Amino acid sequence: MEMEGTILRLWHAIAEQDAERLAGFFTVDARIFWPNTNECFDLPGYLRANCEYPGQWSGRVEKIAGDGSWSVAKVWSPEGDAARSVTFYRWRNGKVAEMTEYWGDVGPAPEWRRGWSLT
Repeated sequence: MEMEGTILRLWHAIAEQDAERLAGFFTVDARIFWPNTNECFDLPGYLRANCEYPGQWSGRVEKIAGDGSWSVAKVWSPEGDAARSVTFYRWRNGKVAEMTEYWGDVGPAPEWRRGWSLT
C-alpha cells in the first residue's frame, strides 16, 4: 500500500504541475523516458516538460501494481482530449530513479475494426 500511496501522490503533483513537490519523488540522477516520442529527460528537463505543458489537465490513476513497478492513468483536458499513460517505475531508496511512460490517445476503435472487440 505504501507504493500505491506514493504513486497516487506523484500523479497528483504531475497533474498540478507543481515542480517543487514533483522533484521530491525522484532521485537527483533520475532518467525519464517517453519512448513514443523518442525522448529521454534528466530531472530538470522532465520538470520543465511537465510543468510547461500547455493547458490544464486532470487525471485518474486506474491501476497500480502491488509492488509499485507500474501504473495506468487516464488523463484529460477541459477541451475533451483524453489519453492513457502506462508508466513503469524503477525505485531507489523510495524515490523514482527511472520512469518510462507510454502515452496513447483515448478514443473509439477505427471503423475497419469496429464490432470485433468483446466489449
